Amino acid sequence: MIDVLRLGVGVFVQPGDTGPERLLLRQGGVHVRLDVVDGTVLAGPIVPRFILSGLDDLGARMLTLKRLDCLVRTGRLVRSLLPRERRAARWALMLRALDAVRAGASQRELAAGLFGNSRVAADWRGTSDYLRLQVQRLLREGRRLVAGGYRQLLLGRG
Repeated sequence: MIDVLRLGVGVFVQPGDTGPERLLLRQGGVHVRLDVVDGTVLAGPIVPRFILSGLDDLGARMLTLKRLDCLVRTGRLVRSLLPRERRAARWALMLRALDAVRAGASQRELAAGLFGNSRVAADWRGTSDYLRLQVQRLLREGRRLVAGGYRQLLLGRG
């Protein structure tokens, strides 16, 4: 049995007037969100049962269960069980782009390094300038990050 009100973390409950009760457990910027389909956590200790329907997003759902398990066992929600930031790959491209330009690469050379020579040969000055514009956006956004925009990311606002 689990008494979520005594786990030592922030507990926020949104009553389920027309649907499931929504439960958010928070500690230091890490959270677990659960839907309570039957009953309420406000009535005291519960015996949770988990419904995992379908395979879509199964990894994210399992990660939620791992975070809940860690919280129950250790009393802590740990950051290592947070899902990977989806924008991280783009941030990495931005920084690679800046590094290349600062090392003297042209935008076309940069595009070849990031996207491959064959793609650049086919698309650099094609019917659309999408590839060249993408490189320019990466550089512009990368410069914004380096100029202090990274602080917004660290605060969860980026």
